[in-house]
Amino acid sequence: MSGLASLFSGMNFQGTIQRFAADNGWKVSDINSKQATLRFTARSGNNQTLYIIRYDTTLEFSVPSAIMFNSEDQIPHYLSTILLKRNAQRKVGFWCIEEIQNRQVFSCMHNAELQLIDSKYFRTVVLALVEECDEFEQLIARMLRS
Repeated sequence: MSGLASLFSGMNFQGTIQRFAADNGWKVSDINSKQATLRFTARSGNNQTLYIIRYDTTLEFSVPSAIMFNSEDQIPHYLSTILLKRNAQRKVGFWCIEEIQNRQVFSCMHNAELQLIDSKYFRTVVLALVEECDEFEQLIARMLRS
């Protein structure tokens, strides 16, 4: 295991995530040896929750949006089109549909190889996902008001 990958192994995962969060002035709200949760208040004032899950050589960062549906059949195609277009404009993160508690949830996600992650990259990914999710939720709120 490389030195960088060992930063995220077992108990080191907790220490590394807590250190990276502290480097950026953030607090980890929940953590164990494989998953961490950070909570943010976005520019809009809305709360966003970021999850980090450790896999073998990868960290998965995910911010589930408030936009969810009970089944795939209920997902409006125009929302998928909007998000596919947004994906083409993004350098960090992508939109996907995750099943969370039996619901279909639009989530902004990023997968990163452990060897690439340092405190600066961690900040870039976290802020990109939180801001993108908040922007999308604000876009949907504006569409619903129109």
